[in-house]
Formats: sequence, structure tokens, C-alpha cells
Amino acid sequence: MALDNWFSNWSPPFSDSAFQQPIRNISDYQAGKFTPLPHLLPLFMTLNVVRHPDKSQRNPTGNLHTARSYQSRARAPTGLSSYGENYEYVEPPTKFDENKITRVSSKILGFDDPFKGTWSSIRSRTRAALPFEEEHKLNPLEVTGPFKTWYRWKVLDFDYPTNYEREEAILNKEYIPENNLPLGIEVYKDRIFLSMPKWKAGVPVTLAQLPRVPKEESPKLKPYPSWDWHSEKTCDVITSVFRMQADNCGRLWVLDSGKISITTEEAKQHCPPKLLIFDLQTDKLLKKYIFPKDFIKEDGLYSNIIVDIRNDDCNDAFAYMADVWRFGLVTYRLLDGEAWRVSDHLFFPDPLASAFKLHHLEFEWTDGIFGLALSPIDEENRDRLLYFHPLSSYREFFVKTSYLRNETQYDKGAFQVVGQSRGPSSHISSSVMDNNGIMYHLLVTQDSIGCWDSKKPYRRENLGILARSNETLVFPNDVRLDQDKKQSMWIVTNRLPYYLIEGLDTDAINFRVLSAYTDESIKGTICDPLVRTRYSHYNPSSELDCY
Repeated sequence: MALDNWFSNWSPPFSDSAFQQPIRNISDYQAGKFTPLPHLLPLFMTLNVVRHPDKSQRNPTGNLHTARSYQSRARAPTGLSSYGENYEYVEPPTKFDENKITRVSSKILGFDDPFKGTWSSIRSRTRAALPFEEEHKLNPLEVTGPFKTWYRWKVLDFDYPTNYEREEAILNKEYIPENNLPLGIEVYKDRIFLSMPKWKAGVPVTLAQLPRVPKEESPKLKPYPSWDWHSEKTCDVITSVFRMQADNCGRLWVLDSGKISITTEEAKQHCPPKLLIFDLQTDKLLKKYIFPKDFIKEDGLYSNIIVDIRNDDCNDAFAYMADVWRFGLVTYRLLDGEAWRVSDHLFFPDPLASAFKLHHLEFEWTDGIFGLALSPIDEENRDRLLYFHPLSSYREFFVKTSYLRNETQYDKGAFQVVGQSRGPSSHISSSVMDNNGIMYHLLVTQDSIGCWDSKKPYRRENLGILARSNETLVFPNDVRLDQDKKQSMWIVTNRLPYYLIEGLDTDAINFRVLSAYTDESIKGTICDPLVRTRYSHYNPSSELDCY
């Protein structure tokens, strides 16, 4: 442990600029002062190094704080070499013995977060011994930048018990193929889940599953948990699901809106909204929560859910559920089954962002709070942020979850704006944030997947594009993160405006399921923690935003 003690008292010499690449002390090496020590190599460290004359920094929300030094113990990630006063960029080593990597302590700079605490600057880099794709030797149907297409359909079909029952459902218009559209996605271990809200008549199944290892391009979907759970004859089963989330305790949280024929004149609240929690080991129902009448607003629509678990305590779980059309947020506490609803003006749509254009389609949507993403837990304050945004908006917002988790607390300023406007035509549907504080979001009118490193101010220069395609990424609607060691983001695209306005071309590919490794997708982009610009940490200018 002598090496560890030595590092705990060692501070690196900081220069006047931040570093983006692996660096090595060249002058000492050339002068013969540097002698490689095999028993210390490879030794790598990740440092967020920033120099500012007055040491003032701004966190992602634009608040001014002072950077503070602190010690942190973590396994050092691969790819960075030691450095001195004169530097040269070098490539990371391609081979090394992981068993020789030493746990070290180092002094690094942290940047205050919206809690006014300090985030760890060391980025966790977990590596699976054999990633899922390599383990199962999967070959994608298409490749779009870092994204790979695993499934695609012209229309959705379902795994009926018999062909006779399928033909009977078509005859009775209980199943109208072109009316079925996948909206939400979730991945847990070897299964993919898709939701099919009942926008129109003829949607027999609203929640389905398929294997993560594809055996065919356009498989029939298997109802989850079974056919018995899909009926409009009783409210005891599943009615109409927009989104769901799997937690790390092996449970699937399903938000049932209870609305059917949503886009037709026959639209109605067929059943009260409810939250269903299933055990993914047995596929049995664990818990049901039916929303009370005062949570159900006229023309409301509960469309998104995110689950908050602390310290791997499966009982200490909360769910946050968004009402996109009546602009509310419901917090549900699993421990005692209690729930409460809050509202704020930041949940409302922005009239300046309610006009949409996708290719040749022009339309108006006034959708409120929609996208939800949880930040990593701040270890100092044991709190985290819920990032959110209306679909009809160009802005991002946040609230501390400690506020949402306390039903008796009231704070007029609890809900706040993050940074600047993204600019015109930057509507985002869903978003997620990984354990490193990287947000991934779906730019629905740009056929694009975007990202943001939350250690950097929220401004246009720090918002990256991971992939764009007017063929494979038309209206990316939902995104989720799996729980693999080498984590992937999963996306479903569905051409929703075409479905609602013109109808889908059933001779063309309309729906896709894609994925990308999170660490590989951001490499070299502005969302890569190693990439810096002059806007990476400094105060953005105060000019008015342009829409």
C-alpha cells in the first residue's frame, strides 16, 4: 500500500489548459530523467483538469460555484498515461494486463452540481468480460453510425394461439394490422418489451415481448405477460400502455393510461389509469395502484414513467409518472402505496415550440411534460435530479427528487430551467441519463439521436449528435438503457406523425428496434468527457435565447 499512500499525498502540476487526450512527459524522458517502471505499469488515471484565473466555474444549470479539490478512491480506467510539464499526445495502449491495474488515490478537481455538493470527476468505466452482442454473435440488419438495427417491421403481428383465432380477430376488426404502432421500449436481460397504445381500434395487445437474440427480422410479438391480460371487457387487466420501466430488482413497472381510441372521436377514459408492477422472474403481478379520481383530469394522458431506487433497496422505490396533456407529475411510493400529484408552469407546452415539421408534414402539438431522466445519485447529499421537458418545448428543466419524494414539502422555486434553449426544431421525446451523467435524447423532428454531458453547461455548443438518418431514424420515439456491464441504449422508431396524419405505407419499413453501446457512441463527440471546448466549463454569455 506504499504506492497508494504516495499517491494520496501527490498533486499533479496543472497547466493553463484542459487536456483532451492521453499525454506523456517528453522532456524528462529525452533528458534521461524518466525510467519506465514495469511493476507500476500500466497505471492510468482520468483527471478533469481545468484552470481558470479566479477558479470560478459554472455547473450544468448555469449556477456559479467554486471548484473544490477532494480525494476520491476509484479503479483507474484504461487509456490515459502519466504526464508532466511538456506534453505530447499519444495513443492509449491497446493491450495490457488488467490484473496489474492498481487502485490509487489522486487529487482531482470536482465541479459543484445543482445540489451545491461535489460530483465525482472520475468517470466509471465498466467493461463486460464478453458483451451481449459478442457472446451471442449477433449480426445487425443495418448500421447507422454507432446504432445497429436488430428488428424491423412493415406492420406488427402477434403470436395468436392458433391461426384460426388470428383470422377471427381480423374478421371482427379486433386486430387491424395497420393500426398497431410500437411506442415504448424496455430491455431486461434477454427480453425486449414493446408497448402499443390503443391510438385507434384494432389493437389487441398493448404490451408485448420478444427475444433479445433475434431469430428473424420481423417476428410476431408475444403478449406480456399473457393473452389473458389483454382485454377491454374488464379493468382488472391491462388497457393501454405508453411506457414501462424495468428496475434492477427484476420488476417491470407498467404505466397503464386506461385510454382507448385516443385519436378518434370515440376516445374515452375506458378505465382509470393504474400502475402495475410485475415480477420478471415469474411474470406474476406484485402490486397494483389505481389512480384516484382527483389525479384523473379531463383529457389527461399518463404517458411516461421513471423509477427511482436508492442503495439497491428494492423497498425504497419511487415512481414518477407524467401527465402529458394535463401537465402534472405523480409520485408513487412503493413502501406504503401512497401517491401525490404536483403541477408547475414549467410542465406546460411552449406556444413558440408547438409547431412541428417532419419532412413534408407540418402539424401542431401542444404536449406538456413528457421526457424524464434521472441523474446519478450525489453521494454527499444522497439526492438526485429529475430532468424533464415538455415535448412542445426547446428547453430542459430539473427538480431535486428530495422535493418530489416529500408529499408535504412546498417550494415555489423547486422546478428550475437548465441552461439555454436548444434552438429551433429541437423537439425531444424521451431521454435517459447513464451513471456517468451523460444524457441521451431523441430529436424527433431531426431524425437524430443527441447527447449532453451534464458536467458541461447546457448550451448548443455542448449538445452533440450521435446519429442522423432520414431512413432508419425517422421519429425515434423512446429510449431506455439496459443493465448490462457494457451498457447499451435501446431505441424504437415508429414514424408516428405519418401514422396519425397520413397513415403508414404498409409496403415500407415503418418500425425499428436499434441499440448502441453508450461508451462507444459518444467517443470523440462533445459528449465525451475527454473532449473540451471553450464552453466546456466557463460561464456562457448572457445574450437572449433565439427560438
